[in-house]
Amino acid sequence: MARRSERARIEWLPPFLVALVPLAIVLAIALVVVIRARRRTRKPRAAREASAFVILEGNLWEACAVDDLREPWGRYTTEPVRGFCGVPAGRHRIRTTTPSGDATLDFVVYPGEVLSFRLDSERARWEPWDLDPDTRSALEAVPVSSMDVTAIARPKLPGWLVHLRTTIGVGGGRLARAPEDGVDRLRKRLAKLVAMADTGTDSDLDIVADARAIGEALVGRCLARKEMRSLVGSVRDAATRLASNGDTDRAMRVLSLGLAVLPGDPELMVIAGCALAARGEADEALRVLNAALERDRCLEAEDVARAMRARMELRSQLGRSVRVSP
Repeated sequence: MARRSERARIEWLPPFLVALVPLAIVLAIALVVVIRARRRTRKPRAAREASAFVILEGNLWEACAVDDLREPWGRYTTEPVRGFCGVPAGRHRIRTTTPSGDATLDFVVYPGEVLSFRLDSERARWEPWDLDPDTRSALEAVPVSSMDVTAIARPKLPGWLVHLRTTIGVGGGRLARAPEDGVDRLRKRLAKLVAMADTGTDSDLDIVADARAIGEALVGRCLARKEMRSLVGSVRDAATRLASNGDTDRAMRVLSLGLAVLPGDPELMVIAGCALAARGEADEALRVLNAALERDRCLEAEDVARAMRARMELRSQLGRSVRVSP
């Protein structure tokens, strides 16, 4: 009787519904297959890169904006604020209003770096600052997981640090992850400018202003180390080739484009220091090479060796003593 009643119900179903049943089964199976295939081909998550520390001695914190966001920074620390932890790699901007005007600091920071600057409020400018060795060593020894505010077990950081990624996220600032296609578009734009400077077809154009516009698009954006290196790869290659061929003027022209995008990038600074040395500008070359070697943690071993060799030759030419760091 049960089979008869079930068969009767099926016979009473409208014909189009009966035809849709097998179609729905096929679609469901296809959907399951597609979902499983996507899970299998999903790209592995990139390894977390260490965030950085930026120390700002003598800053007027109540008048300070970071990546165009102004906050009551002292509210986020348990001690008088001195700087930031959790600073993502990339380009950043500090702007502090002083009685003498705005002091603006544009810089790039690589994963795990510790950068330190001091505000000269009388001259409205930022200057490099030698952080005491104990504090620097303590910050450089912090493991990657401790720089993530969501990590469960973290060594205690100084109470005078503001976690920048978290604070700007709450305040609605930039600090968004730059999309890969966006970085690639900027890289291609910069490569076109480099090609113009390399071939000398830029005489009637302000390509440095165009490079600055590319750099502006990066302020406050999180970048991976490989993205930063790829972004200025055309600059690095062209400037190295031009300098090795003795065309240091054009090499410096190309480097000005890269440094407009990533100010103070240590790899570009090494090339610039060597080009300046070849042009006979010894004092400026020493300044640039010293600045690059201060950030030797970001440099490849061959770049460090190249910069140290050039610096030793310059010191020898100028009759200055050569100090070798331990």
